[in-house]
Amino acid sequence: MDQKRPTIAGDEEMAAEKPLQPALQKPPGFRDQQNQPSAPPSGTATLPRRRPRPIHPADKKRRCSFCRVFCCCVCILFAVILLLILIAVAVFFLWYSPKLPVVRLASFKISNFNFSDGKSDDGWSFLSADTTSVLDFRNPNGKLTFYYGDTDVAVILGEKDFETNLESTKVKGFIEKPGNRTAVIVPTTVRKRQVDDPTAKRLQVELKSKKLLVTVTAKTKVGLAVGSRKIVTVGVSLRCGGVILQTLDSKMAQCTIKMLKWYVETTWSKLDDLVDSKLNKSYYKKVFI
Repeated sequence: MDQKRPTIAGDEEMAAEKPLQPALQKPPGFRDQQNQPSAPPSGTATLPRRRPRPIHPADKKRRCSFCRVFCCCVCILFAVILLLILIAVAVFFLWYSPKLPVVRLASFKISNFNFSDGKSDDGWSFLSADTTSVLDFRNPNGKLTFYYGDTDVAVILGEKDFETNLESTKVKGFIEKPGNRTAVIVPTTVRKRQVDDPTAKRLQVELKSKKLLVTVTAKTKVGLAVGSRKIVTVGVSLRCGGVILQTLDSKMAQCTIKMLKWYVETTWSKLDDLVDSKLNKSYYKKVFI
């Protein structure tokens, strides 16, 4: 039997009779399993997906080695600078042999020492006094100069519970050349300083017997210089005396120097004591007030 073959015209008529259906939209993320590309045949190589290049361990090693080299260079530079400083200080000490200044309380005089009574039975008196202290400075260095700044000087009478502070005064700075000695006269005046009666009686008795303890303190700045060029300046505190008036009439009192939180006691040689015994009042003509 002969089968009927559809003609092109008949097909077009059948397609026109069928209603048009809208295309379905695919949801996001939909994958068509049927239209997926087939797996490549065996024996063919596929290109892998390119991933971000990780940091290679060699790069880490390079960074670590650079840091180590930098730290080593800094340490070496610091060590070289420190070594140069130590060499310079050693050469300076060997060449100049620097020594601290020698300071002593040469003499101490009290004039116009009296007490005026306060109110009746109040237990207080008022002290008025004039004192004169002589500080002896010596520069034991043969090549170095000392520059002294303005100095605040205070006088203390008595000890322990009977200690009485007098008025302080300021002394102008001065220059002391190598090997020189300088006498600084420091006058102090106090008027109507309030003192309790037991202390007033004690001070009067000790003054008459010359057993009154005397202490002179000073604060200043000392600069060390080679020629006219200053090298360093430090703050210095002096504490002189701590001896009775009877001792000061025949012998100078030693001073203690406090510098950079260190206490240093300077000593004099026997030659200095021999020179001190032959000094007269003309030695103290050089005054700085």
